[in-house]
Amino acid sequence: MDKHTMQVLQDVSAHKEAIIHKVRQQIQQEPVMPKPRWTYRALTIMITCSILLFIAWQAAKPMGELATQDEGVTPTFTDLFQTEVEGKDTAFSNFFPLANYLSQAKHIQYYAPLQGLEAMQSVATSLEDVVHLTDPENLPFQPNIHEVYAISAKMEDGSQQTQFQFSYKKKSSTGVDLQFINFTVTNVKYNPLASYVKSKNMEETLGMKVSNIGLNFMNPLFYREMSPERGYVYTYYNYDETDKRIFQMTTRANEFYSYYNGYVYHIGYQLDGEPQEVQEKMAILARDFILGE
Repeated sequence: MDKHTMQVLQDVSAHKEAIIHKVRQQIQQEPVMPKPRWTYRALTIMITCSILLFIAWQAAKPMGELATQDEGVTPTFTDLFQTEVEGKDTAFSNFFPLANYLSQAKHIQYYAPLQGLEAMQSVATSLEDVVHLTDPENLPFQPNIHEVYAISAKMEDGSQQTQFQFSYKKKSSTGVDLQFINFTVTNVKYNPLASYVKSKNMEETLGMKVSNIGLNFMNPLFYREMSPERGYVYTYYNYDETDKRIFQMTTRANEFYSYYNGYVYHIGYQLDGEPQEVQEKMAILARDFILGE
């Protein structure tokens, strides 16, 4: 039990004893009451104690725990991300570099990632219908880390751009990411894929093998398979708890990329298993995350 919790419990305990003592004094100073009144006063004392104990339980919760939102109230960005940390550079797709609008930012703010499925769901709720989280039971692996990152930037034209990274990771005891899926979503002013969609030969346009497996009948969902022999890398956010710093991880991964209703979706994964089976499963999860189907 930490010092904060001990202090809260001591304070509440002191208030409880003071209230009970005051109630007893008043009872002793009054004339004898009929039995029903005594029963009423005993019930009052019990209710008072119960309320105080409930307050102590609420106040003793860890300070770093995500605040519970009132039912029906959509949390805002500032409600959720309150701790700024150090950071450098931004994550983007190396096979769609023209869509890296965060590189135009004048001022980038990095926030400590929120931990746990409840926190991820709260952020998803704040984005309303923009993202649809995947139940961990439906993932092709069992993550032991669930976290969501937020990077906010003021762009050259004065607009605000925010990037979220929803991460499912399986870390080793030494902190190495053994397997992961990162779902990244960024608001944009216009569709950065418009020119690519018109291209009849994506491999020739991009200089690498990229296939369009389709998000829906109107929008593309581009897929790039991990190629260890090629120079294109995948970057994503990780967090250094000791230095309180967001940094970029650079590795090789399979990637999906799409645009839908004002947002760019970039999904990267590195998973064990038969590549074709994993790719088919991930295509379903990518569409579900974007469309909610």
